[in-house]
Amino acid sequence: MSKQSAFEAWSACIEAEQAGVLATILHTGSPLTEQESGRLFISDEVEPIGDLGEAEVNEQIIEIASQKLKENNPKSETVNLILSDGKEISIFIDVYMPPIELMIFGAGHDAIPVANYSVSLGLKTTIVDSRSFYNSEERFPGTNRIVTSEETFKDKLTIGNRTYIIVMNHHLEKDQETLKFVLNSSSPYVGLLGPRSRRMRMLDGLKESGVVFSEQQLARLYSPIGLDIGAQTSEEIAISILAEVIAVKKGHTGGFLQGAEVIHHHSLN
Repeated sequence: MSKQSAFEAWSACIEAEQAGVLATILHTGSPLTEQESGRLFISDEVEPIGDLGEAEVNEQIIEIASQKLKENNPKSETVNLILSDGKEISIFIDVYMPPIELMIFGAGHDAIPVANYSVSLGLKTTIVDSRSFYNSEERFPGTNRIVTSEETFKDKLTIGNRTYIIVMNHHLEKDQETLKFVLNSSSPYVGLLGPRSRRMRMLDGLKESGVVFSEQQLARLYSPIGLDIGAQTSEEIAISILAEVIAVKKGHTGGFLQGAEVIHHHSLN
């Protein structure tokens, strides 16, 4: 058994920016026998650490925590369990999810404000472009820059379910190859720059070459990209794009708040 306590594992999880859950007993009918008893840490990286006192409780909380770790926007909450012997127990489930990653394919001039706003929002921001002169620290400060081409995407890139993607290479063939790769990933959002006619031309071209996407895959493709705010300049378009990313992450469609009874929902994530 690991010598690391549940709380130590939880702290290490946050420091390493890995998803994890810390379950803590808030109320129990009997006193805790050990200092560490009453806490359980759950993540996808290691086996559960700690103990909530009873196997039945551990099993139920591990199931709840595992489900939360699969969600796009899980929330911390207090759960009340009724055990087989009739005893009721309250447990606080504290969920930590690392910042989402925004992966931008294309290092052109209009990608600069998108990256700048992304960094200012605290998102892990990655620029993917084969041109090292454009894909530089000077142009994209505070970002992770990966110099690679479509031929080596599989070797150089890791895309998870918390990776949001923007495709803006300004090159039809490059964007087609990028779509072929990213729409087969678990990314919840793939934004494609350009008008609807360009998207249809790209998808038709891919279809002719034998690449067909499912309805589920195409449902994650946002094109034209961004919220309709009348954006014209590169900076305004960048704001429109980031606003859409935030809306998708939060499960909102976007729109005016005027007349709304509830605004700016508080979130612990």
